[in-house]
Amino acid sequence: MDRDEAIARGLEVQETKHSMKRRSPWHDYNRKGIYMLTLVVEGRMPLLGELRGNADSPWVEYSELGNAILNEEVAKIPRFYPQVAVWKVCIMPDHIHMIVRVKEDLPPGKHLGIVVAGFKGGCSKAAMRLGVTVPCAFAQGSSQGGRPGNGGSVVPLFEAGYNDKILLHEGQLDNWKNYLDDNPRRLLLKRRFPQLFTVLHDIDIANRQCQMVGNRFLLDIPDKMAVIVHRRYSDEDNARLRDEWLACGERGGVLVSAAISLREKRVLREAMDRGYRIILLRENGFPEFYKPAGESFDACSMGILLEISPWEYHTERKTITRAQCLELNTLAQAIANR
Repeated sequence: MDRDEAIARGLEVQETKHSMKRRSPWHDYNRKGIYMLTLVVEGRMPLLGELRGNADSPWVEYSELGNAILNEEVAKIPRFYPQVAVWKVCIMPDHIHMIVRVKEDLPPGKHLGIVVAGFKGGCSKAAMRLGVTVPCAFAQGSSQGGRPGNGGSVVPLFEAGYNDKILLHEGQLDNWKNYLDDNPRRLLLKRRFPQLFTVLHDIDIANRQCQMVGNRFLLDIPDKMAVIVHRRYSDEDNARLRDEWLACGERGGVLVSAAISLREKRVLREAMDRGYRIILLRENGFPEFYKPAGESFDACSMGILLEISPWEYHTERKTITRAQCLELNTLAQAIANR
């Protein structure tokens, strides 16, 4: 029995922590809320459709399975759980995004994971009914505990687990909707410029082993300036430096910063708005399938952004320490001087 089936049957299952399938342990998933869910096809196989069009008008042509999921399985969610409304669906070739609203508390013993497990099970049965071959994550009978794939058993269509994001603040919902609408365009750009969206590991930068995503050749541009604002700077110092930094960007140079202080953030904000080249240093690293979002994605696709972190990815909710701030600023200055 796989994990999702166990959940659907009401059995107790130890929650699995995964960088791309994260839960929020502080949240009660029985209660009302608005969520963006992401479910990934087993093996990331493009079984749900094909990307069509060009950069100006990309779209996904659904497969028979994709159409069945959209027109049949999604409709079953509010039918079985009237407390849940599906607000928006985005079906991509190898994954699905859904924005759902739990309008009222779910019945005792039920929670969002059970709703998702039921939906995933229905999609798996639709795949079997349509004769779609789903790659099995484990060979049947393996010592690791295979997931059955013949003898009438249903092979799960989706990878175990799922990702959820919880609506926490005003404006987040519109960002989610825009993200879903823009998914085909981002996929097209990723396929066209894969080197700009691949996480590189163990890259030596100033004697640090770093991770990075974006245009690594920004490191080779000789005209670079570190955007670092110290507390001791006067307003006149900050105004003079801001002009120097933006002049560097205007002439095609690169601005390097961790964007920690408010003044640093303002300079990077203005540089991004003007389309200048930027190397951004991050406290957190990059999960396995990381890709920049929103304007950072567009900046990467245009080759004007490189994101770097000297540390591995983590899922902790923590505030950057002073020691880390100093280390990032030191790294920013080293990159600017190379």
